[in-house]
Amino acid sequence: MKNLSIIFILLILFLLNSVIYGQNKMGFIDSQRILQSFQEFLDARNKLEEIRSKYETEYQTKYSEFESMQKDVESQSLLLSEEKRKEKARILQEKAMELEKYRYDKLGPEGELYKKNIELTQPIIDKVNKVIQQIGKEEEYDFIFDASSGALVHALPKYDLTEKVLEQLNKGVTTTDK
Repeated sequence: MKNLSIIFILLILFLLNSVIYGQNKMGFIDSQRILQSFQEFLDARNKLEEIRSKYETEYQTKYSEFESMQKDVESQSLLLSEEKRKEKARILQEKAMELEKYRYDKLGPEGELYKKNIELTQPIIDKVNKVIQQIGKEEEYDFIFDASSGALVHALPKYDLTEKVLEQLNKGVTTTDK
């Protein structure tokens, strides 16, 4: 709520500045629509989904092995000596810790999937930002807002630069690349 009021105050200041010193040229883009329409981003997202699916499958396999081992230990617990039961319990605990470590290392907040996401998507986001900067400079826009961020309350469609950004991004991309 505080951010919204700050954005609103800044927008009023920009508009007052426009009235006092002349018109500012403004435009907006829809970054979500750009990403959903840009083939490079879609390819990266599909690659990430493949990796996530692979990690999930590996985790499920390891979890099934753990459950099976746990059932075996439970079924044999009456037949084992106290020392053997403790040993099996220790091994089970180690397996459980390995399982959680695998999940954290692969799928956790700073795991391999997260790192791969940054590796694959950051160059695309940089490319999109570069095109937006280029359009802003070439067409002398004072401000370009992102409608997806929620900072834009209203804008006329004539100020939507999303298609220009998509055109620039897709320049030189052949249909076989798509």
